[in-house]
Amino acid sequence: MRYLLMVMAWLIVVSPVSAAEWQSYSNARFGYRVEVPPGFKMGPAPDNDDGRTFTGANGDRILVFGTNLIDIAFEGEASNRIVQAMDDGWQISYSRVEMDWTSYSGARGNRVLYVRGVQLCNEAAAFVMLEYRSQDLKAYDVIVKRMVASLKPVGCAR
Repeated sequence: MRYLLMVMAWLIVVSPVSAAEWQSYSNARFGYRVEVPPGFKMGPAPDNDDGRTFTGANGDRILVFGTNLIDIAFEGEASNRIVQAMDDGWQISYSRVEMDWTSYSGARGNRVLYVRGVQLCNEAAAFVMLEYRSQDLKAYDVIVKRMVASLKPVGCAR
């Protein structure tokens, strides 16, 4: 009985992010979909309708956007974005660029950056950029994992 109570107490503490309602964001212009964690407020659509910014109560940000791959392969676009992040002062500690996906992460001060990109159909790509406090690194492991798994092309086989 004591073991059962301990398990139930653990589930109550651990489950708020997983039990709360995640929102699904889809972008028809570029053809992608991603899940966004609870507690993030969606900002207005930009004029070009490439994505959205989601803001958390403590200043954390999630940017979700698509881009056209004009005169560049996906790998080149991904590599350029890594260089741009370094130019913006991020100390990139991990990066991996493949033919149809990329991930990179780093830190700047007490902030963490994690980016996942995937190649879409019709010479386009979608990216998810998470920026959050380094003290929340462990809490974001679950969020990053779910968002990475949910970032998918919509309307074409890839």
